[in-house]
Amino acid sequence: MEKSKTIYSLAALNQSLERFIRDKFAMTNYWVVAEITKVQEKNGHYYLELADSQEGKRVAEMSANMWFTAFNRINANLNGELPAIFKQGNKVLVNVRIEFHTIFGLKLNILDVDPTITYGEIEQLKKETIQRLKDEGLYERQRSLYLEPIIKKIAIVGSPNTSGYRDFLNELLGNRIFTNFKVKEIPASVQGDYAIKEVVAGIAKANKYTVDAIIIVRGGGSKMDLNVFNSYEIAHAIATSKIPVITGIGHETDEVVADLVAHKREITPTAVAKLLYLRAGVFSSQLQTAFDAILRHAQGLVATRKEEFNHTSNYLIHFTQNLLRGENNSIKDLLHSLHIEVTELIEFEKSKLNLSLNRAGNFASNLIALKRSTELESRLEKIVMMGENKMDKERIAVDNLAELLNLLNPEALLKKGYTLSSIDGIDLNKYTGELEGAVLKTLTDKALITSEIKAIKNID
Repeated sequence: MEKSKTIYSLAALNQSLERFIRDKFAMTNYWVVAEITKVQEKNGHYYLELADSQEGKRVAEMSANMWFTAFNRINANLNGELPAIFKQGNKVLVNVRIEFHTIFGLKLNILDVDPTITYGEIEQLKKETIQRLKDEGLYERQRSLYLEPIIKKIAIVGSPNTSGYRDFLNELLGNRIFTNFKVKEIPASVQGDYAIKEVVAGIAKANKYTVDAIIIVRGGGSKMDLNVFNSYEIAHAIATSKIPVITGIGHETDEVVADLVAHKREITPTAVAKLLYLRAGVFSSQLQTAFDAILRHAQGLVATRKEEFNHTSNYLIHFTQNLLRGENNSIKDLLHSLHIEVTELIEFEKSKLNLSLNRAGNFASNLIALKRSTELESRLEKIVMMGENKMDKERIAVDNLAELLNLLNPEALLKKGYTLSSIDGIDLNKYTGELEGAVLKTLTDKALITSEIKAIKNID
């Protein structure tokens, strides 16, 4: 005889399972590590899908929920970081109780969250990102860029609705040191699902403008909020930017990767603003100090050169006077020698003339005596007359020569108002060099005049 079947309704089976799980597990909580594969928030309640994997294969899955009251209590204990922890892809350590509902089935009710696992995962991903940037040669790349001493043109990437963004602009444009900034605002989310994409796009857009620096500001936040700036995408965009990037994320203890790869980092947006206007103020002060130092040095040089000039001028005056006296004496000696030579030449010529006259006289006398003895009286008269004519001509020639010698006497010429001009010891009429700018020495009967030729006018 066939054994009779025991048949249960689904409701009865589920009720039995519900009682069993309640009796066995209702009073026990479990700490479970899992990865969030899906998360949904509705009316303050959170619904999650948890999973576990081994060697890349999914080995377990289960739904979990956290009710509104539990979420608010735990979120307050975690300083508001719970929504950031409950993100798809995060690994979490949660305290759960196993529950079974006859309609909704088996679920985990999350009673508490320990963020250490999530934080540890963040730090591990952060280290991996840093190492990847180093391997790609991008980690120190920003620091090799030149940052202007005065950063006037800036592009700011951030959320205009945040207090950090407003604090930055108020501090930058409201200080008393330097406000001549030109600001290009590029709005971008700094938290949430679209933050990474918008910040990366903002950096790329800023690189299309002619600016001195790109400023990224956030204005603080929790560890999980700031995790956006640990992303490889943002770090890569900063590192490969052709324009220096300065960050003011707004945190004091934790460094994000964006800070580490930026050209400069400041703790807060306000600190970034102070950096910019103080940098301009310091540079302006340094310029003024340098200008004052240059002015003092220049004044010292002028005073020194003035003293040297006066000394050189006095020396040149003394040297020129001595040179003129020497040249004047040389000219006087030259004139004296010339006078002696001319006088000697005249006496020599007179002696030669007298000798010629005596010879001519003797010849004439001999000739006359000869003619007297050989020719008629008329011939004698004619000879006498010719001799006298000859002597008169010679006497006239001698007198003319004496007069010419007197006319050629340099002292006589100088006393008549004539002058002797020379350049570099060469007579002016024989000088073939450049006349304009040359030093001309002019000798009169009373002085030697030195002058500089300024202009030459040709006379046809």
